[in-house]
Amino acid sequence: MALMDRLIVNDGIAKVIDLGFHAFDEFFKMSNEIGFIKEAARRGIAPVILFIADTDRLTARDYPTLRQQIPATALVTVDNEYVVRGELPPAMAQGRTLRIAALPAFLKTYIDRLTFSFTAYLRDEQDTSTELYQWIRANYFSFRELELSLILLR
Repeated sequence: MALMDRLIVNDGIAKVIDLGFHAFDEFFKMSNEIGFIKEAARRGIAPVILFIADTDRLTARDYPTLRQQIPATALVTVDNEYVVRGELPPAMAQGRTLRIAALPAFLKTYIDRLTFSFTAYLRDEQDTSTELYQWIRANYFSFRELELSLILLR
C-alpha cells in the first residue's frame, strides 16, 4: 500500500513502475481491488499504462484483462517493431498506440555501450541527418505527443 500511496500523490513528479510478466497479474489484481484508477482520478492524477505488445500467449491473455480495468485513454499499446516484428495483433490495434520503429541492426552495437545516452547523443551530435539522430528524435517526438495528448484530456 505504501507504493500505491506514493503513486497518487499529486506532487508534479512523474512516477514509473516497470513491471515484468511475473508481477503483472498480482499488481493489476491488487490495483483493481483497491480502486487505484478511480482514486488517482479523484486526486487529479492521470495514470498511463504503457503495455508492450507481443505475439506470445501471455500477452494475448493479459491485454483483454487490462482493457476491462483501464480506461481507454489511459491504456497505450506500445508497438515496438523489434518485439512484434510484423503487424500488431488485431485486438491490440484497437486503442491508443505508440509506435517505435526497429533500430537498424548496425546501430545496436553503438547504443549497447554502457556509457551511451540517447539524450546526450541528441545534444552532442552535430550532424542531425544521421540515422541514429533521426530515430531517437522520432521516438522522443512520439513520447512528447503522448504527453501532450494527456494534457488535452485534463
